[in-house]
Amino acid sequence: MATNRPYLSLVQNSVIDDNITFEEIAHNYLYLARQGDKTFLMHDVEVGLNNSASAKTAMSKSGTYELLSYYQIPAVEHIFLLNENSRFAHNNPFAEAEKLFFQWGRSVVLKQDNGSQGSNVYKITTVDELEARLHELFSLQVNGAISPYRESNHEYRIVTLNHQPKLFLAKERTTSWKHNLINGAISKDVPEEKIPILSELAIRASMALDLEFCTIDILETTNGLHVLEINEQVMLDEYCKGNKERQAKVAALYREAILQRLAKEDKFK
Repeated sequence: MATNRPYLSLVQNSVIDDNITFEEIAHNYLYLARQGDKTFLMHDVEVGLNNSASAKTAMSKSGTYELLSYYQIPAVEHIFLLNENSRFAHNNPFAEAEKLFFQWGRSVVLKQDNGSQGSNVYKITTVDELEARLHELFSLQVNGAISPYRESNHEYRIVTLNHQPKLFLAKERTTSWKHNLINGAISKDVPEEKIPILSELAIRASMALDLEFCTIDILETTNGLHVLEINEQVMLDEYCKGNKERQAKVAALYREAILQRLAKEDKFK
């Protein structure tokens, strides 16, 4: 059955000339990629280059920060807030959040720790709102992460493969404080003069998490460039939507990643 998702189609069609096929197991998200006698399972657009420990670490905003901090890589602080309903809960997460709220100048960002593609992310400027939003997150049966709000007009996303930068994009916020393209941010090309320093930071970050294929989001703040988060799944649908040149770049990137994944199959035999 053909997919009705343009981005997924772009990924699968990127290797059509390499005689790679995709057998659908579950509609629109689970496929068996095959080239001759070599196969691998593709979940959505995840080709499986990352090991599970690295992927799980990247899924945690606080875990990512702790690891980047360990390697002395500049990153926006994200502090873990365990759900109050957890059987492991011993400390008061509301007290911890309030302490950090005042420590960081009464302007913080609260989100679920495992991320949700920009959903459940709140800029908080009052204690009452902090408590209400934290209760709201906990009601979703997720843990929280709190970070200082860093004023920034630009956010950069770098895609790395084998710890090498392959694609750069810039996002300029407009009507929202967020940099998500879906929230109205404008997608732009990265100025050439910024590519060397962004490349160095992205390489260090991807190596710290041991991620073979990922995106690194970097904020440009008054205190310099800081890694905001790392995504273990490369999603560039909004970036390349309606832009043939960008679609070609993303297709070439995924073709390289898929061929690399299939090459691993030879090593397993």
